[in-house]
Amino acid sequence: MSQLNSVTSAYAPPFKIVAKYFIAAIFSFILLTGLLLLFYKDISGFHFQPKILAITHIATLGWITMIIFGALFQLIPVVLEVKLYSEKLAEMQFWIFLSGVSGLVYSFLNFSDREFMIASAILLNIAMFIFAFNIIATMKNVKKWNITGYYLASSIFFLIVTAIAGLLLAINLAYPYIKTNHLNYLNLHAHVAFIGWVTMVIMGVSFKLIPMFTLSHGYSLKTGKAAFWLINISLLGISTVMHYDNTTILFYIFSALIVVGIYFFLFQMLFIFKKRIRKKFDIGIKYSATAYLMLGLTTILGGVLTVVDYENIKNLTLIYGYIIIFGYVSLLIVGQMYKIVPFLVWYHKYSSKVGLEKVPMLKDMFNDKFAHIQYYLMLTAVFAALFSLALNTDIGILISFIIMFLSSIIFLYNMTTIFRK
Repeated sequence: MSQLNSVTSAYAPPFKIVAKYFIAAIFSFILLTGLLLLFYKDISGFHFQPKILAITHIATLGWITMIIFGALFQLIPVVLEVKLYSEKLAEMQFWIFLSGVSGLVYSFLNFSDREFMIASAILLNIAMFIFAFNIIATMKNVKKWNITGYYLASSIFFLIVTAIAGLLLAINLAYPYIKTNHLNYLNLHAHVAFIGWVTMVIMGVSFKLIPMFTLSHGYSLKTGKAAFWLINISLLGISTVMHYDNTTILFYIFSALIVVGIYFFLFQMLFIFKKRIRKKFDIGIKYSATAYLMLGLTTILGGVLTVVDYENIKNLTLIYGYIIIFGYVSLLIVGQMYKIVPFLVWYHKYSSKVGLEKVPMLKDMFNDKFAHIQYYLMLTAVFAALFSLALNTDIGILISFIIMFLSSIIFLYNMTTIFRK
């Protein structure tokens, strides 16, 4: 397997650095689904509630961002063919970030301790600035840029914006200074995080991983490039106009352009899938393809939220957030983990033994049947939760969260199986 068609190469950092982030994220996913189950009666009504904020930040920081950090430490050196600037900074960042996430979640659950919340937000900012510095210093040595590199560079910018905004919002909760509605800035913070940081990473990495895993060739990247400019310019536009009065029309225009940009990306993924040589979807690609469909659904719902009075429609923002976190991002992460982690562990433990002794096949690294069961459980849990939140039925919400928790246990089992190989 050549360097250009692999998730590892001589440029990649030691596996133990990446593994640390992945393992922490996996346990965060278990904690996330467990707390949903524990606090299921509190998952109702308006989204600005201590327990919902705690669960949301376990999802966005402990699960999603922790996975992204580990993945980018592995993929950026491989995709851009450059050594990671500092492995020591990556190690240091992990412990600072883990402390910040733990502190922030605790402070949301104990909402009266606002100073501790600020301290935790400061730790998170330090960790994210360390990450940004490490990646920017790495990218300075890139000789040949590609579309993945541009998307990832953009995501680093929005990560920093997200981090600073989060800190300012934490300070505002303890010592109010924002004259306008705090929730308006909270919504902006959330959308910059999910579109500018998470989705830009997902899009950039997709241009590398999906063609590699499906053996796709001979497609144009024009719609992918158009998506890049539409989303970035529009997200910057929204972040600017919301600070001024009488800019509603511009807000709607930029929001519409973001929707168009996301669908340009989805069409680009469709073109790539159509050009694939490997016609049959394995379990990892099945998760990923479904996640792209969920992104399309999420984008439509997000567009609707820009023009309706969502605060007076019960649970609508919770439905929106849930489908983003579990229907779109988590499905995609789980799918890619089933592709990346087995190969990294296999490469780390067995590549030097090929031809010398019997080594396992990649397909033997985890239980494929269990992975398929998890796939159907996650989909069932997502749609059951959406209907239950829409109907505001506690028993339906509880059942959906039980199913999602069971899916996370299967994921933990399979990931543990891989790492123990």
